[in-house]
Amino acid sequence: MPRLLLAGLAVAVALLAASPSVAHATTPCAQRVISDWTKDGKIDGHYSARCLRQAYRSVPEDLADYSSIKDDITAALVGSGPPTNGLNNGAGPDNMGSGGAIARKEAVAKKRAEVAVPHAGTQESIPESSNTVPLPLLILGAVALAALLAAASPPLIKRVRARFPRTRAAPQADRS
Repeated sequence: MPRLLLAGLAVAVALLAASPSVAHATTPCAQRVISDWTKDGKIDGHYSARCLRQAYRSVPEDLADYSSIKDDITAALVGSGPPTNGLNNGAGPDNMGSGGAIARKEAVAKKRAEVAVPHAGTQESIPESSNTVPLPLLILGAVALAALLAAASPPLIKRVRARFPRTRAAPQADRS
């Protein structure tokens, strides 16, 4: 009898270990979304729109400021809408779904960068030679020129005064 009891206890423990955890059932839906995202930076599970909205509102401030979690939750919300034609969840050739919208945005951004700087982000966008004078060198030259003018100004002033003397009226003595 004790062997049968021990075997039953072992089977019960094995079943409890294999079943979904109770902690998972009591974890709020929003927290499960945030935990899913923090594992690998993606929301892999399927969550209801209500759950995703709760997660969006309850994202910790540091995650919201320094990561893309809110953008990823928004993308998951857009992707969790009702299917448009019942077959492919809106991801056909005419409606590319949220992934297609992201790809289009990336293509537009890449084209704008290419127009602004040809070959942007490649070695070809770096000029081979530059004929401009560095700003610190220009500032140093301006300071040196100002110092030279300050040092040379008293002799220059004397020369100008010697060449163009001012005629002053002679002081008159008091006649009383």
